[in-house]
Amino acid sequence: MEPSLGSGTDVEAPSQVGTSPDLSLLDLRVIAQLVEDLGRESIMELLGLFQTESERRRRCIEAAVAGGDPAAACHEAHALKGSSLTFGACKLGALALAMEQAGRRGDLEGLAMDLPTLARLTAETQAALLSVFTEDNRHRDH
Repeated sequence: MEPSLGSGTDVEAPSQVGTSPDLSLLDLRVIAQLVEDLGRESIMELLGLFQTESERRRRCIEAAVAGGDPAAACHEAHALKGSSLTFGACKLGALALAMEQAGRRGDLEGLAMDLPTLARLTAETQAALLSVFTEDNRHRDH
């Protein structure tokens, strides 16, 4: 049985036929340490929450930028950064940091320019995390 990381989100993995998810988006050492510290089942539950929350935070950042509120974008980006880095999503965490800093500076143009990358990285990171745990399940079953 393959794990489901999310519940109720409308995010789909990038449609790259014949292409594996980009594991360079992740720090696999962080993920391995989390599994060792908390156990696989706990991590699967937490990753489901991460998927839901990262998508929610992404949408809040978009809404804050559209509403001209860099402080709200900064707040949401800060939270996304923390959760991303906790789960080894290093590239998403780095982008969230840059967006947090742009929000702190009041740089709505910079924030707006990063929105497409944020949407792409959020989806690709979720696909990479799913891939790590799906592949791990395959190895454990054999």
